Amino acid sequence: MKTEGETKHGIIANLLVRSGIVDAASLDRAVQIQTAKGGTLPRILSSLGLADEEKACATIADGLRLSYLEPDAVSGLGDAAMSLLPADFSRERLVLALGIEGGALRLAMANPLDYRTLQDVEFRSGKRVVAVVASETALRSKLERAVTGSAGDDTFDLFQEMTPAGEVEWEAPSDADPGRGGALPPVIRVVNMILSDAARVGASDVHVEPQENHLLVRRRIDGLLEDVMRIQRDMQNAIISRLKIIASMDIAERRKPQDGRSTLRLGDRRIDLRLSSLPTQFGEKIVVRLLDTDRRQLDLAKLIGSPDCLQKLRELLSRPQGMLLVAAPTGSGKTTTLYAALSWLRSSTKNIITVEDPIEYQLAGINQVQINQRAGVTFASGLRSILRQDPNIVLVGEIRDQETANIALEAAQTGHLLLSTVHANDAASTITRLFDLGVEPFLIASSLVGVLAQRLVRRPCTACAKPVSPAAEDVERIGGAARLPAGAAWKAGAGCKACGDSGFRGRLAVHELMYVTEELRELISRRASEDELREAAKRAGMRTLMEDGIAKAAQGATTLDELARVVPPDSSRVIVATVPAAPTTAPAALAAVADAGKQATPPTGPANAKVLVVEDSATIVTVVKYYLELEGFTVTVAADGNQGLALAFQELPDVVVTDRSMPGMDGIALVQALRADPRTARAAILMLTSDTSPEREEEGLAVGADDYMSKPVEPRRLAARVRSLAKRAERRTSPA
Repeated sequence: MKTEGETKHGIIANLLVRSGIVDAASLDRAVQIQTAKGGTLPRILSSLGLADEEKACATIADGLRLSYLEPDAVSGLGDAAMSLLPADFSRERLVLALGIEGGALRLAMANPLDYRTLQDVEFRSGKRVVAVVASETALRSKLERAVTGSAGDDTFDLFQEMTPAGEVEWEAPSDADPGRGGALPPVIRVVNMILSDAARVGASDVHVEPQENHLLVRRRIDGLLEDVMRIQRDMQNAIISRLKIIASMDIAERRKPQDGRSTLRLGDRRIDLRLSSLPTQFGEKIVVRLLDTDRRQLDLAKLIGSPDCLQKLRELLSRPQGMLLVAAPTGSGKTTTLYAALSWLRSSTKNIITVEDPIEYQLAGINQVQINQRAGVTFASGLRSILRQDPNIVLVGEIRDQETANIALEAAQTGHLLLSTVHANDAASTITRLFDLGVEPFLIASSLVGVLAQRLVRRPCTACAKPVSPAAEDVERIGGAARLPAGAAWKAGAGCKACGDSGFRGRLAVHELMYVTEELRELISRRASEDELREAAKRAGMRTLMEDGIAKAAQGATTLDELARVVPPDSSRVIVATVPAAPTTAPAALAAVADAGKQATPPTGPANAKVLVVEDSATIVTVVKYYLELEGFTVTVAADGNQGLALAFQELPDVVVTDRSMPGMDGIALVQALRADPRTARAAILMLTSDTSPEREEEGLAVGADDYMSKPVEPRRLAARVRSLAKRAERRTSPA
């Protein structure tokens, strides 16, 4: 049902009727003329004597919340603004480019709802377009008087804004028939811009994704995808074809996935490209992987970071035989780590051969073999052939199946050092992954020498990084404050132009190296569980991914929030017991923790002192638990008096921090119960309350509380009180 003032003729017509500029009957007449002869409704209404054109345009602008350009302002536009668009295009679409403001192109339009024109200008200019309403009469008058561009100009001068970051050259064939659409000059410039800009900002992948109404371009930077631009639908086939041409792919085949490769030369940089196509609902999707050999870090010492991990890894790489695996999900830098290992290993006295799919980087002094499924060269067949080439060291790009795994393990037993990758979450799950492939446990136990698991985490931007205290929720997500080292230099980026306001720029790897010991070989032989393998590796000195990440975050190289996002949780949590509380956010309390953390003193409390926190407010629990763990205490949490009493009898804490008012058993009753039982009678008790009256404090102290604090809790004062109480409890339990 139409509301009053609504017509069947669209948004602009409805605005004109609702505002009282024209009645519905007169508008119907104008629409009939518009349908037959074209033109804008304001100008037609003016020619019929039914409305003032400029007033109608101002009304449309107001209704659409756009700016309105009066005739005098249109007439006074200078030639500089006029030259931004070709004259033919401007006259055909009835638009005028007003200039670039705040990174956006302001475009005067007689029809601000002409989405096709908006998309065309946005696509060709690479700029966000902001529509400004102007009358058809004013625009036509200005355009007829203007002398800009040539009649044959078919591209935007704003392509100057889209030029690639340096001269772009292609090493792959790109001279296909221009009549197919992919080699039209504007399309070439757009594709060059997309790829060169991605290379400039350090993107690892570019995604070109057909959508229902447009073509979406995204790129992956530091592991995260971001939208770059939306291109009008009618340019889709030309852009997809151009990408396929530069990768020597079949542009006529659109129903099957394809792979291709090319090389982009950008100034003095050489960037290898891997392209893959995938038919989707709205057309072919293209993903381009950018491999910049100049920026690839192949220094093993810089890549690993941890001296202890580096030393053990070099010991494994120095062995004459055995299999060393690198484990991580896709896009976590496995290949880079292996290439860095080969760079460290290569020598004129060694024969190093690789079998890869694809060969990502060319390494001098190393024989690299490309997988070719059509020619019958698979990982398994390639590995068999390599073993007849007298190799010292063999790299297999990936162990994907049982056949490849068995050949690799047998090679590792016959005088070859074999390196490869496996898709697994951590070091222990790598071994169960081999079990799942059907490899015999005894074969793994006798051949495997080590597993290096890794993840890539983002670095704080060096341009805007500042010292911070970690947020309580981040500390909780990585396993508790007891895992945090003393004297840490936590940093986080505030966001700036250099990092695109993300606060991060660049990535580093965190590692977990499982050194296969005799105990581990025994466990592998009997197909032990992941947990058993992990615990045995930790007993042998393995530092988990999370532990390595925390150590690097403490040096300011990443953040705890980033670790929690990327690194899988482990079991190294130093918590005695925790009664679950309702999830909460506590901005004010966490801010107090951050402020106090800047001036935090090193832990001085008695060694291994236990603190029981009994509190029904999850906000206060978060603050108290976080700060006490930073001080070195082992903290147990209960949500009310009944749970607190049960945990007190179970854990026998040195200090109890309890709220006064709680559901069920309150703080007063809890203190009385603790003092009445010999097991807990000597515990030091600190009571928290929101009631600051002297009478309440006297009552708490009278029933047996040792100290009393008012809420909100100030973290430094709380820590000082608990330290004092812990020492008091220690004296109570010490022999006379």
